[in-house]
Amino acid sequence: MSDRPADERDPPTAITRRALLAAGVVGFGFSGLIDVLVLHHVLQWHHLLSGIYPMDTLAGLQTNVFADGLFSIGMVVVTATGAGLLWQAERRTPVPLAVRPLAGAAVVGLGAFDVFDAVVDHALLGLHQPVGQGGRPLSFGGPYNPHWIAVSLLFVAAGYYVYRTGLRDRDSDVEGRP
Repeated sequence: MSDRPADERDPPTAITRRALLAAGVVGFGFSGLIDVLVLHHVLQWHHLLSGIYPMDTLAGLQTNVFADGLFSIGMVVVTATGAGLLWQAERRTPVPLAVRPLAGAAVVGLGAFDVFDAVVDHALLGLHQPVGQGGRPLSFGGPYNPHWIAVSLLFVAAGYYVYRTGLRDRDSDVEGRP
């Protein structure tokens, strides 16, 4: 039971599967946007199809930049869809949504995109590989993918931890109410 009077306690919060899924979709799309903006455009470590079309020819670079642009638009659509679903979920509950479980779900989505990208795009399909100095691949037998998958799984685990502790804190607050 809380030491604070009933009128000073935090208001009750809700959490729904729809809201959790929506937050995960937002995290997935946001991670894709960060990937394409930072790694593809700013650092130019690789492009979406650089495993298929070379980055060192004008035609190959044009194809890759066009594919990166389409991917960016796709990730904006994914992120906006998740945000819209989250907004809908919030509108359907009589009390505010619990923030920590949703933040955890978003971080899980962020890590899930990175795992998907490293396993499917890099390893299975070979669409692209991050490159280092002189255009040498940093992955597929190199050090990049295994380490990035491990970091991505840590993001998933951290998101799950934030989700679970947010649920536990929310449930303990609810149980302490008169």
